[in-house]
Amino acid sequence: MQTSLIVLAAILGVACADNGDQVPKVWDALAKLRGKGALTAKQIQDLYPNAVAGKDYPDITVIPERGIDCASFKNPGFIADSSDVGKCQIFDRCDINGQLTSYICPKMSLFNQITLVCDWWFNVDCSHSKDFIEYSNSRLYKGKDVVLLDGQDIIA
Repeated sequence: MQTSLIVLAAILGVACADNGDQVPKVWDALAKLRGKGALTAKQIQDLYPNAVAGKDYPDITVIPERGIDCASFKNPGFIADSSDVGKCQIFDRCDINGQLTSYICPKMSLFNQITLVCDWWFNVDCSHSKDFIEYSNSRLYKGKDVVLLDGQDIIA
């Protein structure tokens, strides 16, 4: 729980900064990636204990060979594997030298293409991940003054 609060605080901290050019703004982008309305605490409490591995979220334990090529991506960064094999539980990092490293999110989590961290499965609709590959990756490796996520003062 404490880790979740720290991650949320970090996301909110960067979300309050403003570069002014990210479209859609961070909260709208997260809503689009989620693909549905945000869940209430009560809905999460009801959903979590009844979730079934392989049905509600993928349960991948080994990263399979997938033939990923870093040259196919516009910018270096982190990319959710939204294929039927990766189901967004697997994600890849292509560094500035074109070196590929693959990772797997812990059980019950999927890679969030906007925040670039593993997030609860109910916060990520994997089918929308490809729409956000450049959302945050375009800002990586741009220097210390670049803000990863734009601010959005009004939460709808």
